[in-house]
Amino acid sequence: MSHQPPHPLPGAAAPEPPSADADAAEAAPESPPVLGPATEGLSIAFVPGIMPSKWFGRWQERFGARIPLRSLPLPEDQDPLAVLERREAHAVLLRPERAPASRDRERWNAVPLYRERPVVVLPADHVLTLLEEVPVAELAGERLLQDPAELPAWARLRAEHLLAAGETERELPAMRHTGDAVELVATGLGLLVVPMSLARLHHRKDLVHRPVPDLPETEVHLVWPRLPEPQASGEQATAEEAVIQEFVGITRGRRAGSSRGEAAQERPAPAGQTTRVSGDRTAAGSRRTRSPSSAPRRGRKTPRRGRRSPR
Repeated sequence: MSHQPPHPLPGAAAPEPPSADADAAEAAPESPPVLGPATEGLSIAFVPGIMPSKWFGRWQERFGARIPLRSLPLPEDQDPLAVLERREAHAVLLRPERAPASRDRERWNAVPLYRERPVVVLPADHVLTLLEEVPVAELAGERLLQDPAELPAWARLRAEHLLAAGETERELPAMRHTGDAVELVATGLGLLVVPMSLARLHHRKDLVHRPVPDLPETEVHLVWPRLPEPQASGEQATAEEAVIQEFVGITRGRRAGSSRGEAAQERPAPAGQTTRVSGDRTAAGSRRTRSPSSAPRRGRKTPRRGRRSPR
């Protein structure tokens, strides 16, 4: 059945067709907000699987009133360093194994934060689910849906297995990201080794994951540009670096009272009280002295009770 457009009412103007400019405006993606100095608002990007909400919450508690924080989750197929190069974020949380250029210390500052255990994702009815941990040697006979260069230890064992069996490796199917690979694992086309956080992110009821203890762990780094913006003054660059260092302190568990950057808010001690510091010193730096009466006496022993000495 064909649908005819409604006829306009008598005396009413015919509706105007949408213009090309209107269509282009609707189809155009939203441009990212202009990134200002970190001293006015800190923007942190992060790759999938990393969950920095605890750090973001602590930042808002300590500095959110003066320096709000904007989080920028990234899709897996996006280069995290490109976000910094386009000035869309001040820093990014990433895995250097997936962004090897972040190891260039002439361009990027980086702080290692923690390591993630590698796990193998496999169907729930797979025979390897009987193991609590799956050594890499057990994966030699399995097809992994990833570039062999990512797992050199498995690639060597896999090549030996195929040579002994007189077989050749099949070509990998087209995959855009980890989500596509997980879908193929569910269909039985192969297995997948990823950091545990990614396995949890793509969790399915028909899939399970097991740790692979003899594969190297994956690092998570906080990365930001080493050189300041050309238009930034020396004072501004120092202030922005201090803000990022405050966030570094939060990721490393630094307490609010022990902040060392310029962005920290100083909290003076109440009147009439001194601040206790390490070494049993006062805030003024003088060491406390003991009175003579409180000093322990040496060379004098207290006789034991309940037992007489022989005469």
